[in-house]
This record gives sequence, C-alpha cells and structure tokens, in this order.
Amino acid sequence: MLASGQIALPAAGAFGEPGFHEVLKAEGQLSADAGGPGGSRLVLKLRDLSRPSVTCDSPHPLSGCATVDWSDFPGRPGVPEGGAFENRITLPLTSGPRTYYLSESGRLRDTPEPYSPG
Repeated sequence: MLASGQIALPAAGAFGEPGFHEVLKAEGQLSADAGGPGGSRLVLKLRDLSRPSVTCDSPHPLSGCATVDWSDFPGRPGVPEGGAFENRITLPLTSGPRTYYLSESGRLRDTPEPYSPG
C-alpha cells in the first residue's frame, strides 16, 4: 500500500446535489520503499467506511456508490468545459515530481484522456 486516508464526500442522489461531480483532492505520504519496479500496478480504491457491507451494482454514481468519473455531457452541473474530467496522481520520484493521468482503460497516461461521449 502506497498511501491511505479518508475524505468526506456527501452522498448525492441526483445531478446538481453536493457530492455529484464534485472535485476531490487527496494527499498522502508515501513510504520510503514505494518505488517498485517498472510494470507495477496502481489500484485506487474508494470505500464508504460508514457502510462497509455495501457493494456497487454498477460503476455509476447513480448506483449509490462513489465512483471516478471520466466524462459527461458538457453543461451538466459540475462537468468541466469540454466534458472530460482530469483524474491525476502526482508521485514524488527521485528524479522529481511526476504527474500521471488515470484513464478509463486502466492505464496511466502522460496526458489527460480526451472526452468520449457515452
């Protein structure tokens, strides 16, 4: 485990409610031996500690679970201009900080994923 922590996220039930398309920032302290070999896998896991037995039926915010959003129709509440969300992680490497962008495919990218309707 590289880092763990807690953030507060309001339970949104509809577009426009607090917590829906809300931008969150989490920071953590990495352990000294966090720099694993190339090809390592990064797993981002969101859990509701107040409801440990709840599982999501689908990876969609209207399922009642927190999710990472990739894109949505521009103009909806909380959607950035252009429709694509920037999901990124910055790691303090020995060569200096490095930002990676998470993608819906599960790969880390050097640039943000473009908008993809649907």
